[in-house]
Amino acid sequence: MKSRGVLVIALLLLASIASAQELPILSSDAPVGPRDVLDIKVLEDANMSGRTVVNDDGVVALNVIGRVQVAGLTSTQIEAKLKTLLEADILAKATVSVQVVEFASKPISVVGAVVRPGRIGASGSTTLIQAITQAGGLTAGHGKDIYVLRTARNGLSEQVAINIDQLLVEGRPELNIPLSPNDLVNVPLDTPISIYIAGEVMKPGKVEFKSSQTPTLLRAIMAAGGQTDRASRTALINRIVNGREQTISVNYRDIINGKRKDEILHDNDTVFIKEALF
Repeated sequence: MKSRGVLVIALLLLASIASAQELPILSSDAPVGPRDVLDIKVLEDANMSGRTVVNDDGVVALNVIGRVQVAGLTSTQIEAKLKTLLEADILAKATVSVQVVEFASKPISVVGAVVRPGRIGASGSTTLIQAITQAGGLTAGHGKDIYVLRTARNGLSEQVAINIDQLLVEGRPELNIPLSPNDLVNVPLDTPISIYIAGEVMKPGKVEFKSSQTPTLLRAIMAAGGQTDRASRTALINRIVNGREQTISVNYRDIINGKRKDEILHDNDTVFIKEALF
């Protein structure tokens, strides 16, 4: 409860800081689409500058120039197009700046353990904390990590894992990453995992873990009070995989002695500690 309270306080504090100052509008390499909001500046003539919304046909209506097709172009490409149009008939030299204020056509999605899961408007300055704040903050029962899923420049999907404590409690600024249009922010629930342990342990029965705890064989044995004096070296792990029962035999003494890695357990696994034959 105390840790959860610290997270909530940290999130509210960071949210208040973000809302207290106007963050800079950053450009993005993503192509624009309908309903995106652009901020266009022409250095040589302020009357040609201002904010405009891309209509459903992918067109913006600009002073002097008129209707210009911009859908599918990046801000840099739009700058070049407007510069060419202005210098062709209107200005001897045009210095054009185009920044995307909001990617309404490519919203950021926030799902999982947040108060209001759904889509939020993306801009070039949207950060991970801002996205979580706009989604109402984290709910009770969230996991230890946040996952940002996006499409890389090579077209392949990539996933970025951010530790929640390091982001919100330790306040590490490098983890408050900028988000891109179409990013998916997933805050998984810290789901309960039940392990059933029987045989030569002090307290046979069900032991409970959270998924963030990564339950293992040794942790399950310890949670069951440890092995008895009659316990052998062998633990049998029974689980259902694709509808079929699977049994894994593990020498847990090898794990204790550092000869092998601890065995990760799955939800509803049954562990049986065999009795030694003297």
